[in-house]
Amino acid sequence: MIGVGLFLIATLWFELQPNSLIHLGMAVVSASLGFVGIMMLLAVLGKTERAAGGIGWAILLMMSMIGGGMIPLFIMPGWMRSVSHISPVKWAMLAMEGAIWRQYTFMEMPVPCGILLAVGLGCFVIGVTAFQWIQES
Repeated sequence: MIGVGLFLIATLWFELQPNSLIHLGMAVVSASLGFVGIMMLLAVLGKTERAAGGIGWAILLMMSMIGGGMIPLFIMPGWMRSVSHISPVKWAMLAMEGAIWRQYTFMEMPVPCGILLAVGLGCFVIGVTAFQWIQES
């Protein structure tokens, strides 16, 4: 809902016109599900709420730094751009940019969206498994 609200404000206030609402929907949903899975895994890693919050901030901050959330990817040196492939932030930004102004085709959108969904599903499964394992012991 937050993503939809932000894009609604951007459309009304800044007159942003997405290239495709379908692509934008794909980007918002895949980014949301991707980061929900990541947060599920990170929530299980901490023994307390405060510890999980600290782990979440630290890991998401690093993902944002290497994924282009703080420094644009085109400014980064080549080796850092290669490292950015492991960050879901990069793929979320590519999906959003592709839907808004890069004019991705329908065949280009599944790459960043699919990576986000795979990361989210993988992290969710690992998080649920770890949670069950912790509850049993």
